[in-house]
Amino acid sequence: MPALLASAPGWSPAYFVGSAAAALRAGLEGWAIGERGAQVLEGWRVSETLGAVAYDARAATTPVYRQGNIDRLCLSLGLQHWTAPQMTGRWCVQPDDVVVNKHAPVRAAFVSTAAKRHAVDGNTLIVRGLTRADAAWVALCLNQPGYQQLLLVESGVLQRVGIGSLESLRVAPTPPQLEGLSAKLRDILDEKTMAGEALNLARGEAADTVDAAAAHAFHLAGGAFFPREAVTNESWLPEATALRAEQVALEQDHGWVSVGDLAWSDDRARLTDAREGARALRLRDVGGDLFVSLAEEAPGEEIMPSRTLAKPLVPGEVLLSTLGSSFRVAYVDDDVPPDTFPVDGWARMRFRETPAAWALLLATEPLCSQAARLAVGTVQQFVTPEALRSLRVPVPPRELRDRWQRAVDRYHAQRRALDRQWSVLMSELMTVFTAVHQPFAATTAAEQESRP
Repeated sequence: MPALLASAPGWSPAYFVGSAAAALRAGLEGWAIGERGAQVLEGWRVSETLGAVAYDARAATTPVYRQGNIDRLCLSLGLQHWTAPQMTGRWCVQPDDVVVNKHAPVRAAFVSTAAKRHAVDGNTLIVRGLTRADAAWVALCLNQPGYQQLLLVESGVLQRVGIGSLESLRVAPTPPQLEGLSAKLRDILDEKTMAGEALNLARGEAADTVDAAAAHAFHLAGGAFFPREAVTNESWLPEATALRAEQVALEQDHGWVSVGDLAWSDDRARLTDAREGARALRLRDVGGDLFVSLAEEAPGEEIMPSRTLAKPLVPGEVLLSTLGSSFRVAYVDDDVPPDTFPVDGWARMRFRETPAAWALLLATEPLCSQAARLAVGTVQQFVTPEALRSLRVPVPPRELRDRWQRAVDRYHAQRRALDRQWSVLMSELMTVFTAVHQPFAATTAAEQESRP
């Protein structure tokens, strides 16, 4: 038993688990971030408002990593982050940086070599100047609840990480295994970035293909005249009429066709009971890369048969979300996890050929705009599956669609392989983390077992 524990007044195992255990061990043997010669830098604090003290014209167009882009040990890129960096400075990320969001819950990302060197915003901190192994270790520790509590213990009601608390945070000694594990972490993150960049090229071509839609948008603020074909008895609301007029113009001038002419919809029958081992695909499980990835189930979250479609996911189908405010698209590849059932917030489409290519087109901004304007409702606006069939899409040459299909399939295969490697790496990292902090947990377990 460490001497500090033996001499603690009123000793109880409950005092030395979680954040307390991390603090005691770091206090005996560890090091503070500031002691390692590292700097803690605040992100780019800037305003887009003309005349504001922190106004900078670059703020409106410069891609920036925000709190939502900081994930557990990695940066999560949005569409804007794939562009080339447009500025340089101390706010821009560098390899081996650790990026930490200020507001709880705290997350820390390790910056790899291939990461795009964009700036981070003012709600984010950068730890710079550590070795690769130390940086990976700090990022791993900061993602654990005990260390997060230490960072926020003096933050008050706001639950906000300060520069001083991060600089003075003591972490346990960096274990020697982190030399190899940090290299693995860097390599996996680099491969993820390069795989995503290849997909982004196809996504950019799809966006260029639908650029014609912008020329046919109707701006209603000053009034607008609509062609006769756009005025129907379905709805005379200005936005609905403007959308029909836009779709008519796209059909006549550019040869766009409705989704209903290219695909058919599956039935909407619901599950009768929750099957053992079945998983539900929710809207949150799909990001901007069309990839079906099942998130960890929240505690107490189970499949609701009445809100889940009866047929499991079928390779080759395209899913469109019916939530107008959060329209997203998923492409189901050949390696989708079995016994996965979509919730009824998804509409299922079966295209006759190149489904991934059509999914790329449906995920572009003009198509998301069409879907949003088809939404009905007050508080939460939904698009009916039948209405989604009226979306108009361009028809690129088959050769181009075949190339997009191969690009999406290749990316999905790479991501599944990398996700498996990531899972193995996380297990190895957590084994090392647990071993380093184990003496306190072992003492606690032994003391509890000795109690009558």
